[in-house]
Amino acid sequence: MKTKRILALFLAVVTCLSLAVSASAASISDFKDVDTKAWYAEAVTAAVDNGLLYGKSKTQLDPNGLLTRAEMAAITNRSFSCYKAADISAYKDVAKGKWYYNDVALAVQMGTYNGVSSTSMQPDRAITRQEAIAVVARALQLDLDDYAKTDLSKFADAKDVSTWALPYMKAMVAAGYVHGRTQGLVPQANITRAEFAQLYFNIIQSYITKSGSYTKDYKGNLLVRTKDVELKDMTIDGDLIIGNGVADGKVTLSNVKISGRLVVWGGGTAAIYCNDGTTAAEVIACRVDGPVKVIFDRESTLLVYDKIKTRITERAGKFPETEIVFYAMDDLLNAQRDLNKMVDENLIQAEIPAHLYAIVGEQTVSAVLKNNSKTDSYTIEIRRDSDGSLIADPITLAAGASVSSITLKEAPEYGNAACTATVTATRDGKTVGTLEVKTALHAAYLWPKEVMSK
Repeated sequence: MKTKRILALFLAVVTCLSLAVSASAASISDFKDVDTKAWYAEAVTAAVDNGLLYGKSKTQLDPNGLLTRAEMAAITNRSFSCYKAADISAYKDVAKGKWYYNDVALAVQMGTYNGVSSTSMQPDRAITRQEAIAVVARALQLDLDDYAKTDLSKFADAKDVSTWALPYMKAMVAAGYVHGRTQGLVPQANITRAEFAQLYFNIIQSYITKSGSYTKDYKGNLLVRTKDVELKDMTIDGDLIIGNGVADGKVTLSNVKISGRLVVWGGGTAAIYCNDGTTAAEVIACRVDGPVKVIFDRESTLLVYDKIKTRITERAGKFPETEIVFYAMDDLLNAQRDLNKMVDENLIQAEIPAHLYAIVGEQTVSAVLKNNSKTDSYTIEIRRDSDGSLIADPITLAAGASVSSITLKEAPEYGNAACTATVTATRDGKTVGTLEVKTALHAAYLWPKEVMSK
């Protein structure tokens, strides 16, 4: 199934400066023109350490110099590890012999850069704030329609934003990425390399650049720039960005809680796997150089199917194999509807939840079981389908009674167990009917409050 929507990084493309002239320095200490006590020191250091900001020479970083359009293209490409170049022969002012020729071609392919006209890119010109903000918004795949009603009236110079740049400015302000200078938005002003580095550092501080397994939690946005990465049992308090550098490789998320969005620029049909209760608020598939699949397994689908937002961009959608795939839910949803309503067969009027959510290592499970009969007593036995064993002692409910929790015989291990609940009705000491309903016990290390309260 194809689905659509969004997630985010941010200035992950812009802020950290970079002069594509020289190779990255080994250390910030190599640059003699960097004041290590200046306001920009931490951000510029991070930009150099993460390979985003290069020097103009082996000893000069030029933090107070203006950022050019070509330099920002290079920053964007390094941030996301871009590798596929577009044909830019139409731009007559981008010479093949220039250091930035390939960087401009990479940025055009990604879709972060447009020419100032059909034949001109003006790569050597200092970039304006509104141009830089537009590049970042495109890299983040912000949905401009979502922010179209943003009010910029608190900025005295909002009228100075060019018409073409206004949707991007609104989106970046509303998303909390642009706060303006003391003077306002100053959209036509240029940006220094240090200013951009600071802006970028505020948005993204963590990168994964080596294949392997990672388990620590991350505060803020996280950018993955290489393939064969496993993120496991972690919380990302921000956005997760799968960079272009993942290419056709695989990334596996196992029990990863993403508070923000999942932005997928890289990954192939191999694919991006969301397993074992992985959740995100939004997902956007935006790879532009090949197909990508984002696949949610059964447990993850159960947690997000009725609330997650998804989008496949227009360019990504041109690859028929690109999909955001969820586990087939029709049978589960039908069972939920059937089991959570009163059942009249055999005079049994019981309410049994279709899904029981347990915490690994804890025996108490929140679950409402009701006897809606006015005359009969019910005994409810819940057994595992695999071996017929009881998951809890039989529960006996008098007419009209209910329980709000059950105690399991043993604290559960992680995983799912298909079960059958058998309801036996008795009247005046005699059995008057039985009913079997299917349910399931889901055990995880952590469930959202709304799930546990069901």
